[in-house]
Amino acid sequence: MCREYIVPPIQVCTNGHNICSRCRQRVQLCPTCRAKILGTRNVALENIARKLKYPCANRQNGCLALFSLEHIAIHQAACVYGKMKCPFHIYWPCPWQDFKCNLKKHAQVAHPKCFFESSKIRLIKLQAFFILSCYGELFTYNQMLRDGEFYGAVQLIGANSQACKYKCEFTLRAANGIEQINKILFVRSYTEDWETSFSSGKCLRLGEVTVRKFCVENNLSLSVKLFRV
Repeated sequence: MCREYIVPPIQVCTNGHNICSRCRQRVQLCPTCRAKILGTRNVALENIARKLKYPCANRQNGCLALFSLEHIAIHQAACVYGKMKCPFHIYWPCPWQDFKCNLKKHAQVAHPKCFFESSKIRLIKLQAFFILSCYGELFTYNQMLRDGEFYGAVQLIGANSQACKYKCEFTLRAANGIEQINKILFVRSYTEDWETSFSSGKCLRLGEVTVRKFCVENNLSLSVKLFRV
């Protein structure tokens, strides 16, 4: 048997055993007792299945989310606790694809200059991409300048329900040490793409002209600090 969730349509054999729709397409006899499979559906069990909350199939890898029958498949297709690509692949070719639990070791070995075990980083370049390890979690930070706008956002490599437990504080300081821009925002989830994060209005977004006024020889003085809510 497939060992996956039994979802409608659910058929039964002559002895009353239930067969999921996926297994029914592959077998002629009941996988449990080898009896004939009827065309009859177990409507009562189907109704129960629609009311249940199902744990993600990646639970053993750390995903504690529960979803209804209509949403579980959508979640599992994008679950960050399943196999994932290296976050750096959006900028540099990196063939790594594995479980989240192995990402930290990969980042330490393959991308040591862009990996920090800290809840706070300081940046001087206008373009940056890092992985941060803190609070027992992994976060990605993406910063870019394009089309006259400066963007910065932090994503937790985890679900939305976990990301909302963290905030990030951006502090951009001028060379005189007096003027500064400060902004505190909720951390985003890695389940959304960076375009969504940047266009949400819930990230650091400043005009290029403003940012360059805080630069000295094209270098910033920007700090990003993560903390629990």
